[in-house]
Amino acid sequence: MDIKEKITGKFNLLLEEGIKIIQANGWDGHNWRNFPSNIDYLRWRTESLNLIKRVCGEDSEHYKQLLQIAEDKESKNNSFYFTHCYGIVEAAKRDFDGDFLADVKYLVRADLLDDFISQSEMLLQEGFHVPAASLAGGVLEDTLRKLCDKKGIIYPPVTKIDPLNISLAKANAYDKLVQKEITAKADIRNNADHGHFDKIKPEDVTDMIKWLRRFIRDYMK
Repeated sequence: MDIKEKITGKFNLLLEEGIKIIQANGWDGHNWRNFPSNIDYLRWRTESLNLIKRVCGEDSEHYKQLLQIAEDKESKNNSFYFTHCYGIVEAAKRDFDGDFLADVKYLVRADLLDDFISQSEMLLQEGFHVPAASLAGGVLEDTLRKLCDKKGIIYPPVTKIDPLNISLAKANAYDKLVQKEITAKADIRNNADHGHFDKIKPEDVTDMIKWLRRFIRDYMK
């Protein structure tokens, strides 16, 4: 599952849960039969705020509107406003699906990639350095694709790290030293994916993950 699919899945879960809460409490378009519980309201709104902050950014209208509801004296503890929050999340999802969110169009926010890198670190800690290398390589490839998108570089639908790396270096997205480092990381990923396990050392995977975090921080702003 790529990053965009993961975000879409989280939006869908929130909206599905929101509909269940709305239906269970009898919203008729104007009033509630029963107000949603404050626990449901605050928890759902908090999850939504966190997602929209990460996906849309703090300067987005979606985040500002939802934050205003969360902070306003009248609405912050008043579950009557549940449907208002739901509408904002639904609008954010539509903009996300339509690639109307500039920050997410390229999916280069480091905090979104961090989950996948953390999974690599967990695998490494559990002694599974080969799958950790494969997953980290997948994050690197996805990141290079998004950097190409950001730079306006065209690439085939099916491609690998090396051609992406060459194209980005030609476009001066980074220098030759970074290009060589990416080539080395691609070799680790390829060895993991093609069963050359004897060529992969746990310490190399550790260095790969640490380097990947720095790369995303420096180039995916």
